[in-house]
Amino acid sequence: MKTALVTGAGRRLGADLARSFARDGYRVVLHANSSFQDAKSLSDSLNSEGYSALAFGCDLSLYGTIAHFFEQVIAATGIPDVIVNNASSFKYDAPGSVDQEILQRSLQLHVIAPVLIMELAVRNKSCHQAVTIFNILDQKLVNPNPDYFSYTVGKAGLHSATRLWQGMDMQDVRVFGILPGLLFPSGGQTADRYAEDVMKSPLQKAVTASDIYDAIAFFVRNKGIKGQDFAIDAGESLTGRARDVAFE
Repeated sequence: MKTALVTGAGRRLGADLARSFARDGYRVVLHANSSFQDAKSLSDSLNSEGYSALAFGCDLSLYGTIAHFFEQVIAATGIPDVIVNNASSFKYDAPGSVDQEILQRSLQLHVIAPVLIMELAVRNKSCHQAVTIFNILDQKLVNPNPDYFSYTVGKAGLHSATRLWQGMDMQDVRVFGILPGLLFPSGGQTADRYAEDVMKSPLQKAVTASDIYDAIAFFVRNKGIKGQDFAIDAGESLTGRARDVAFE
């Protein structure tokens, strides 16, 4: 049985991806921090339905926790065949009012943690194992605006790391960058405002977690596709915005 690790799998996109992997026959490793109880409940639910899942709690923003977390994963399942670096922190700041704690947490969570997870996977896998890695980015990296500054800096760092990994000559390790558009209400959006903002995209539709998973499953199956970046955003990255869509 192949194994998929999803970080930030307690809620929202991560939880939906974990369910989809389980239903596709993967043994699923769910990581969560503040939403660990949600991840544990989801893991228990999947196991009760006949799937295979386990949950680990870890604050990936703390120095020194990442190696221990990944050692636990290896001990339980071996090196995952698919890794989705999804754990994130989305808090508001902007140039001129940058919050140092938000910035430090963003860099640790969005850059250092996924890079070290990739490193540990590659260093510890067998020479015969293929590993496919997906780093969840953000479509706003294509046309950045200053809102959510620290979050954007962190995701931009992960984007650069993803591109550098893609340039490595590794036949058995592929690294993809997924740049989603609006998936869920966030940043104080009401349901009505979210529905309104969705209509601002060129395709005038919401992106769903199923859209993201379908792309992941496609890339995993198609071994002839080398790691690269894809925007799954209803065309949002093709437009330029002076502010985050929630403020327009």
